[in-house]
Amino acid sequence: MSMKHIFGFFGCLFHPGECRRTKKLLYEYVEGELNQDTQHKLEKHLADCPTCLDYVKSYRTIIELTHHHALADTPIPPALKQKLREFIEQNPELK
Repeated sequence: MSMKHIFGFFGCLFHPGECRRTKKLLYEYVEGELNQDTQHKLEKHLADCPTCLDYVKSYRTIIELTHHHALADTPIPPALKQKLREFIEQNPELK
């Protein structure tokens, strides 16, 4: 394990809120839906936190594998997508 990984691990221990916020923003980050300022702040955190960066890489790998091995894309109807977002917003413990 490199020194950067060790410092990143301890950084997550001492600043867990920042890493939690990173995980909450992952979907929007990977989908390119974050505003520029938030994206910049997230990327700055990822540059100093190998643990979160590994998490992002794993997340992207899962998405790629799912797209590659899943059935043909079927778009989610906008109304269902909105209901899912509202449900998630009303249940923050699921984030």
